[in-house]
Amino acid sequence: MRLFSLFLFLIIYQVLASENKPVELTDKIPVDSNVVVGRLENGLSYYIRQNSEPQDRAELRLVVKAGSVLEDDDQLGLAHFVEHMAFNGTQNFEKQELVSFLESIGMRFGADINASTGFDQTIYMLELPTDSAEVFQKGFDILEDWAHRLSFDPAEIDKERGVVIEEWRYRRSANARMLDKQYPVLFHDSRYAERLPIGTKEMLETFDHAALKRFYQDWYRPNLMAVIAVGDFDINQVQGWIETHFKSLKNPDPARERINFPIPDHDETLFAIASDPEARFSSIGLYTKIDIEEEKTVADYRENIVKQLYSNMLNQRLSELTQKEDPPFLFASTGQSRFVKSRGFYVMNAVVNQNGINRGLDALLTEAERVARYGFTQSELEREKNSTMRGLEQAMREYDKQKSAVFASEYIRAFEFDEPIPGLPYEFSLYQKFIPGISVDEVNRIAGKWMKKKSRVVLVSLPEKEGVDIPTEESLKQVLDNFQNKEITAYKDAILDKPIADFPEKGAVVEKQTYNKDVDLTEWTLSNGVKVLLKPTDFKNDQILFSATSPGGLSLVQLDDLIPAETADGLARASGVGNYSMIDLQKLLADKVVNVSPYISEITEGFNGQVSPQDLETMLQIVYAYFSSPRMDEEAFSAYKKRMEAILENRDKSPGTAFSDTLTAVLTQHDPRSEPMQLEDLTKLDLQKSGEIFSQRFSDGDDFTFIFVGNFDLDNIKPLIEKYLGGLPVLPSSEKWSDETYSYPTGIHKKVVFKGIDPKSQYALVFTGPFDWNPKNRFEAIALTDILRIKLRERIREDKGGTYGVSVGGSYDHFPKERYRINISFATDPQRVDELKKEVFVQIDSLKNFGISEEYLKKVKEIHTRNYETNLRENSYWLNKIEFSLFNNLDPSEVLRVQEMIDALSLDDVQKAAQKYLNTDNYIEVILYPEDMKKPDSL
Repeated sequence: MRLFSLFLFLIIYQVLASENKPVELTDKIPVDSNVVVGRLENGLSYYIRQNSEPQDRAELRLVVKAGSVLEDDDQLGLAHFVEHMAFNGTQNFEKQELVSFLESIGMRFGADINASTGFDQTIYMLELPTDSAEVFQKGFDILEDWAHRLSFDPAEIDKERGVVIEEWRYRRSANARMLDKQYPVLFHDSRYAERLPIGTKEMLETFDHAALKRFYQDWYRPNLMAVIAVGDFDINQVQGWIETHFKSLKNPDPARERINFPIPDHDETLFAIASDPEARFSSIGLYTKIDIEEEKTVADYRENIVKQLYSNMLNQRLSELTQKEDPPFLFASTGQSRFVKSRGFYVMNAVVNQNGINRGLDALLTEAERVARYGFTQSELEREKNSTMRGLEQAMREYDKQKSAVFASEYIRAFEFDEPIPGLPYEFSLYQKFIPGISVDEVNRIAGKWMKKKSRVVLVSLPEKEGVDIPTEESLKQVLDNFQNKEITAYKDAILDKPIADFPEKGAVVEKQTYNKDVDLTEWTLSNGVKVLLKPTDFKNDQILFSATSPGGLSLVQLDDLIPAETADGLARASGVGNYSMIDLQKLLADKVVNVSPYISEITEGFNGQVSPQDLETMLQIVYAYFSSPRMDEEAFSAYKKRMEAILENRDKSPGTAFSDTLTAVLTQHDPRSEPMQLEDLTKLDLQKSGEIFSQRFSDGDDFTFIFVGNFDLDNIKPLIEKYLGGLPVLPSSEKWSDETYSYPTGIHKKVVFKGIDPKSQYALVFTGPFDWNPKNRFEAIALTDILRIKLRERIREDKGGTYGVSVGGSYDHFPKERYRINISFATDPQRVDELKKEVFVQIDSLKNFGISEEYLKKVKEIHTRNYETNLRENSYWLNKIEFSLFNNLDPSEVLRVQEMIDALSLDDVQKAAQKYLNTDNYIEVILYPEDMKKPDSL
């Protein structure tokens, strides 16, 4: 801990020492000296930063200040279409060669290679290895090609129409249909109202190639571009590459003006009330348009701190309301937002129960008015100040371990929105300077600044069905007009001053210790039988990850008690623990970094958690309290039931739900223990029974093995482990799970589901069977699914333009049954289901009978190798692998043999895995079609 404090002190000292005078409010916010920011003569900007996490990796970005708002009338959706074409042929990479090359060096399409298009910008993203200068430099070839060398091959354009239309189709839903009605109102009288990035299906089907090229020629120009590079590299070398690759780019002459399109004010409140027969939830949103306030000076920065404190404290009050017996909303939030470049919004949002729109809006407004009348309390402000500083202190401790992608995102915002980038140490110094002096009165005045009657938009979304009353504009206006006349009392900040629970004076001592030198893993057995596995790391400075597991879970619960058992962990979390309700616990933990959550799964129960080293004792106290004094609170139960009603009351309206329910029913052979919860099941909720089951599952400490991975010292953690885990109750007998799991069906099972308005189908193909479980077989099956995913993407997405994406994954169970499941799924045009599913079987047949080429094997091996390289420096990876080894009775050192398995994978291994696991005489096939395709004879 002293090292942390010294580290913080040195950074702040360096920041302050670099200033010739004290910080003044009129000072301009500087640029972080660790970032090289520059601009070429042609106007292209660049941001370069050396950063060593993750090692031997770099994040590259090409940002273009051109999005859908710049489209001409014959270009709707074409800003996004250009982004797609960047992966379909450039000067240096023909057709699909770009993605193929990136996969060959271990990068994954979607995860490491991606792009996005918004209203105002397009962003291209690459993660690349830097341990090969040749490979790394290729990344700048790619960025340059994207900037001015797209091929726009006519055949590739027409093939990509299908992919983009399928992306449009994939995104169609009840929410999309309601947003179609709401966005024109939200962006009233502005160009944004008619320029959604996805465009229109009609335009995507019929646009002229010349219109697509024109968008690229008009807007992809250096004075609208930035190149961002953050990673483990030499800055001078990267700066040289950027200059070499981009200095020759020229701006068009004459160039079209890049207009910042305004969103105008309006005196009246606008309403957009949208209902849909497939909507699952009711929500209310109040959007107030606010001016963008530049953040150029220290005074501007201080003002944003005040706004942040206001939003956080109001959000905390809203959160407390969700935990009341009859909450006015199920979830609510408030804060500043910026959807577009030219305008800001102050947003208040809530998800409400059925027919709760007006009540939810009134509750949001009432809480804002409560602040306007009475303000926040001093204790709230002090707690929020402490919480804010605690979060910043943790960020500072992790500053030298920050991921490159985080810095890259920061520099994107700097280019897009002129967000300042002074660097965290400087920002932390401002917080240290200003936070103590910010008064309650300063924070309270923000309510008057944001809660205005001008330029307001009310957005309502709700299900369209019998029994749901659609609110009128008049009724919503009454809420907006009347809430200020309500009798409102001041908020009382009740603060509990008690220990979390009654703790033992001392617990059990470490009775036995073993050490695995290969993976630096220590195992302690306490004298009460509790087992603890500990792996100290230096991957993060201020992080300890934690889990605990015990056999049993839901498998030991009778079928009649399944609903209370399935909801027991959720109710326990919602109720708080020991002497503290959830509201009290949130206040207690406000200035701590503690996250611990109990769970009950099919065959295990346990905990997951994360904690700062300095808060470890608090986390262990909470764990102890869940064993010794769990809570089942009546008020929390009522709020929980209301939330579940909202989740379940319209679940059957969703086509996706009908599809997944059918697949589950076939896969589990209608196993009653696997049936999804329905609205009528809420009558089976039983607070007392849930409490009994939770106490049973967490009654015997010596059934549990606790795992800690992160920055800790064994000598320092030992007394805390001995006191709290050593004090856990133990029982004389131990438990094991019961095999209550369903059996997979055998043979071929096909089901068709007709549900939904949109012209959209979903296809699922599932292979199942017994599995000879061992790490080698498991890895070969995983490699098979990776190869199948690449091949299906190439054939179904790229060649046929039939889908936006193909999902291929699997599960390989060891306990309680050794078996596997491989899932293949995609969304598509209903008219193309038969064509595309035939292609799936063609590729499966090819894998089984002809195997794969060395090219595919190399790709998958390289992807796994690159992932393994970065995973070895992640606490989460080690925690998962240690828990995986424990569960599967493996030596934890198996994790060090992963690369051996990767290297040993052969073409023959993949082909044999395909023959073994892709059994075309034993599968499940479920297809979703829209309702209007249902024929009378299928009833």
